[in-house]
Amino acid sequence: MDLLDSFLDSLSSYQTRRAYRTDLRTFFSEKQDVEADLVQAVTHEDIRALVRTMRDLNLAAGTQRRRLAALRSFFDWAMTENVHDRNPARHPDVEPMPPENASSSERVLTKLEVRDVLEAAGASEEAGLRDQAIILIIVHLALRRSEVAGIEVEDIRPLGRHWILEVGNADAGAEYVRIPDQVVDIVDKVKAQFGVTAGPLWRSASNRNHGEPLSADALYTIVRRAGESAGAGPLTIDALRRTGLRLAADGGASLAQIQAHGRFGNSAAAAQVHDTDTAGGTLQDSAAAYIEMDVSGVLKDG
Repeated sequence: MDLLDSFLDSLSSYQTRRAYRTDLRTFFSEKQDVEADLVQAVTHEDIRALVRTMRDLNLAAGTQRRRLAALRSFFDWAMTENVHDRNPARHPDVEPMPPENASSSERVLTKLEVRDVLEAAGASEEAGLRDQAIILIIVHLALRRSEVAGIEVEDIRPLGRHWILEVGNADAGAEYVRIPDQVVDIVDKVKAQFGVTAGPLWRSASNRNHGEPLSADALYTIVRRAGESAGAGPLTIDALRRTGLRLAADGGASLAQIQAHGRFGNSAAAAQVHDTDTAGGTLQDSAAAYIEMDVSGVLKDG
């Protein structure tokens, strides 16, 4: 008998069930069946080990609290079902451990935190799809605030075998940034939702000015609120940009690829997110191709 399924079935909220399922399956190492003997063997030291791991991954205290909430609720339920005689997640020694790097301007998110932010961004029925697309395109394309605010429908198009975003203009010297397939898919859904065929891509979902272009300040607010809702703190567009570059670097992108993808003016800036110097630089070898992140389970269908 899988106790996790029994516990999740007892929850009335679909969103809570989905979030708790991910957190609890992760804690129990994705085991097919979580049975009574496995649950009974869990101690508060096991929970503290999880918290230390989350701290080492630089997960924000808010994210840690959310995951602890899943464990505390599960073991509360286990006690009522006489599966466990105490709740190890409520031990006095079990508390969030804030990451040591407190600088919000330089921090980057882990893949798990990006997934949490995307899930939080998708909470709105009217604007959720658009907000997820904004966050996803910033991470994968390493866009600056002015670049994401200036995207027009015509800037996104196929070039050879790949889809690209044209950043800048002909007078200033436009640059092409490769767009991964999952980003193209969600952008197409946003265009369909708002009926946009030309002009600014990002549009308001409010009743007062529905369909009007979003300002750079509005984009900043969307990103900040998604971070706060996910427990990752007040995010900035620059933090998401840095996150994308770090994920590409961790995936094996070279310094030259990072420099080209981030449109850095000098290699010293790229070295802040990657510390090896190898060749690269075409659309085929774009750093975006090195960002491996499965977020299909949290993206809205449109």
